[in-house]
Amino acid sequence: MEEATQAFVFFWLAGLFVVLGAMLAFFSKVHWQRRLGGALFGSGLLSLMLTPWTLPFSPSSAFGHLLGSLVGPVVLLGVGLYQIAFSGHVPVGRLSRTDRTVGIVMVVVGVLWLEAMHWWVLTPTYPSEVNKYWYIFWPTMLLAVLTCSSAGYAVVGLVGEERQQEQRLMLVAAALAIVLMVLGSLFDGPNVEHQRFATELLFAAADVFGAMVGAAVAILLFAVVLAVYESQQPAPKRLDPPTQEQLNQASQIIAQHVGGEGEDE
Repeated sequence: MEEATQAFVFFWLAGLFVVLGAMLAFFSKVHWQRRLGGALFGSGLLSLMLTPWTLPFSPSSAFGHLLGSLVGPVVLLGVGLYQIAFSGHVPVGRLSRTDRTVGIVMVVVGVLWLEAMHWWVLTPTYPSEVNKYWYIFWPTMLLAVLTCSSAGYAVVGLVGEERQQEQRLMLVAAALAIVLMVLGSLFDGPNVEHQRFATELLFAAADVFGAMVGAAVAILLFAVVLAVYESQQPAPKRLDPPTQEQLNQASQIIAQHVGGEGEDE
């Protein structure tokens, strides 16, 4: 098999399976389509993670290597957050306090695992240097945590009631992200220099800011288009006032159903 064909089958087609499978699994109401979506998602993701062996000649295999490196902490964080969320005040299927404790431990281990990738020897290295996608992922993730935590703190404060504990947790997450970004910009890790981290952090900030501006502009344009469309629509026809005959008929019907003695209520 030629290298271009291998790259198409094991990387680009696999990426298409991941996207298509996720859409079917989450949005389809048909059972067999959801199962098919899960199978496509799993097979595509597995193919991407195997690219260091199936596509060793391609630079894209570094992306698959990063995905494989993140499987452990992502699974711990996902399962842990699920157990924490569904062991709280949920009306149906509430988990036990033991599940909540296990979830907290899994989240802590997942966060420490990610930290060890920057501050210890677990940094994703492929093939003989730090994975180039790690430089993009880690600063972007810290900025995303800071942005989402800050936005969640504001939203919960506006629409929630007695949510002080949730707001405190979001403040802790935002503060942790800020501390990690400052430390990474000032001190070298075993494999990551602070100058490189600071540079990638600026690039990631530009990406996140651009995404936020783009989303805001898209919402604004949608609102403008909707307002222009509504302004061009004719005013709805106003109904004629009721005639005396209609008023008399309405009063008779009301009199028959209101204040009648001996009628069942």
